[in-house]
Amino acid sequence: MDIKLLRSFATVALLEHVGQAAEKLHISASPLSRQIQQLENELGVTLFHREKKRLRLTEAGRKFLDEVTPFLQHHARLTDYGHSLTQAESVRLDIGYVEAAIHSRILPNAIARIDPQSGIAIHLHAMRSKQQRELLEERALDVALLHTPPEKGVLFSQKKVLTEPVLLAMPKAQAIAAPTPADLQKQRWIADHAHLNPAARARLLAACEQAGFQPGITLEVNGPLAALACVEAGLGFTFIQQSLAISVPDTVSLVMLPWLPLEITLYAVWRKDDARPLIHDFLKAINLAEESLL
Repeated sequence: MDIKLLRSFATVALLEHVGQAAEKLHISASPLSRQIQQLENELGVTLFHREKKRLRLTEAGRKFLDEVTPFLQHHARLTDYGHSLTQAESVRLDIGYVEAAIHSRILPNAIARIDPQSGIAIHLHAMRSKQQRELLEERALDVALLHTPPEKGVLFSQKKVLTEPVLLAMPKAQAIAAPTPADLQKQRWIADHAHLNPAARARLLAACEQAGFQPGITLEVNGPLAALACVEAGLGFTFIQQSLAISVPDTVSLVMLPWLPLEITLYAVWRKDDARPLIHDFLKAINLAEESLL
């Protein structure tokens, strides 16, 4: 399977528009459309619903994208690694992470504690927990920062590095001083696309059900910052991790719900058989960053 077809597919899936994807890929729209058709013919499945000028992923397309994305990331890493082999003095550290590691600032703070004169070339890879576990097992990642760690066994070591509460974000014009489950049952809700992190969606819905309400999700977005922008526009309510509170505009109200059993947890995971000093140094930096957040 031609990797060029996979890149084209992933770009169209991201932008949902052939013209915009073609511009980003520096080709014209017609050849790009033919590439997508060629990939569908090769796989024997329909990857996109055609809706006028927009293309939206089918269920098969979403599942295929879940596999294509980490493959392309791994391919890019291997390419970079091959180029870096000519730089013998450089030591490379590949770190996978979920968004919470950035928003909580634990990952940037840890990197800031690594001596810039150490010669370590740090490469960051944003991806879901499942993809990180797979790439860590294949030695395509050195350290993973993720929500759902692997089962304890002989292959991996792990350490919980962050636990923080989740806050309710509301448009200030629609804010409720002390929301009850009944109040929240009536609201429109904004959440990440279900296929981006099925486990997180399941945890969210289970916690809400346990608390006594079912959020009516009317808008799906990519990431908490996009959700906050939609809350600011008055499009609904959402949940965010507490460390994002400093990024919230004045037009959004935040409140903690003591009756909602929901929190963000982050783990550092690495291979037990990886005894390189740079792994120890990074984990030490993570510990210091964790302490600075307390």
